[in-house]
Amino acid sequence: MEEKNIRIYRCSDDEVGVFSAIYEAGISGYGHKYIRIQPQSDRYMYSMELFAEYVDVESSEKKMNAVLSAVKEKISNEVYEYVMKAIVSDDSRRGDIIYQFITYGFTIGEKVVMAVQFQEVSDMFTLVRSVQNEARRYIEILRFKEVAHKPPLLLAVIEPKNDIAAHIANHFADRFNTEWFIIYDARHHKAVFHDVSGSWEVRLLTKDEEEKIRELHETKEEYSELWRAFFDSIAIKERENKKLQMENLPIKYRKNMTEFIV
Repeated sequence: MEEKNIRIYRCSDDEVGVFSAIYEAGISGYGHKYIRIQPQSDRYMYSMELFAEYVDVESSEKKMNAVLSAVKEKISNEVYEYVMKAIVSDDSRRGDIIYQFITYGFTIGEKVVMAVQFQEVSDMFTLVRSVQNEARRYIEILRFKEVAHKPPLLLAVIEPKNDIAAHIANHFADRFNTEWFIIYDARHHKAVFHDVSGSWEVRLLTKDEEEKIRELHETKEEYSELWRAFFDSIAIKERENKKLQMENLPIKYRKNMTEFIV
């Protein structure tokens, strides 16, 4: 069988871009083992591959929706859920991994989630597990503060590795269903906006919007003081275990938690 050069689909580093590349790769008929997908971002460093063919992909919501509809209709809703968790991963290989996973899914159907003997499926589970674990951690540690705003507004700031804002929003929408709140993801420049009707949305922020949220976060309200007072009241010096605290709550998570802000 004749060997072919690797074909690399370059796309924007977001959901629409990656799924557009997956769409183009899928309809190309080039052969999935010869295809790579590279989201373009300053965060990722790729080496140019000798003899590789590069294809620049234009983002298209129509292409993205075609891929997602095909996954749900021709494979399963469970596979769709795996794909939607993996796409928010920070891993530069997520486009490749999702593409290969979907390709196997179109071949063997819904049983692909059990085909862990394939490296492509195992890699998919690794991505999903990473996203799920980080989302659970932020559900445990996320802290709101009441900011100077009428009507009363709760604000939390997070900086997760993966783009998990939408994956934690439902939990807090259920818990604070009658509150106005914002969960601001400073790393990914987006926020969850929830209103008193119970509805919420996630969207990218403009620079002006981010600046306004940062100003709100910097206000010092009684609510923040209460968090620190509570934290101090339960901290018995004789029982302090710094090593265990570091294991349970690493420093990287403490930056935006009110009880650790001096």
